[in-house]
Amino acid sequence: MATFQLGDVPHGFAYNEDGNLIHYKHVILLATPAANQSGVWGDSWISFGSDWAETRLRVAVHDGAAWVWVKHIDVKPADGRIAQQLPPGTQKISIGREKKTAGDFVDNAPVGWLLEVK
Repeated sequence: MATFQLGDVPHGFAYNEDGNLIHYKHVILLATPAANQSGVWGDSWISFGSDWAETRLRVAVHDGAAWVWVKHIDVKPADGRIAQQLPPGTQKISIGREKKTAGDFVDNAPVGWLLEVK
């Protein structure tokens, strides 16, 4: 049976346009069941959706030993939700808003996240 958890990405830029940390107070960290573990947890996905403005997110995944991937995801209000399957063993997900350009000032458009674990 699938389980779901959802929430909002905090307002404020966590990262500048070069991907460097501005401040971690704008980052959300999700602790997750270890994804894709046979007999324990099945496949897992993280999804995002937005309204009113395009928002860039920096999403990083930790497998318990290392950060195994970092993605820069543009969430567009005109599109459907964006889903990313989590790699095996995912234990933490770090999510923060990232400036698209130095002049990007839209740091508070609504962006929601959905964690799905089967």
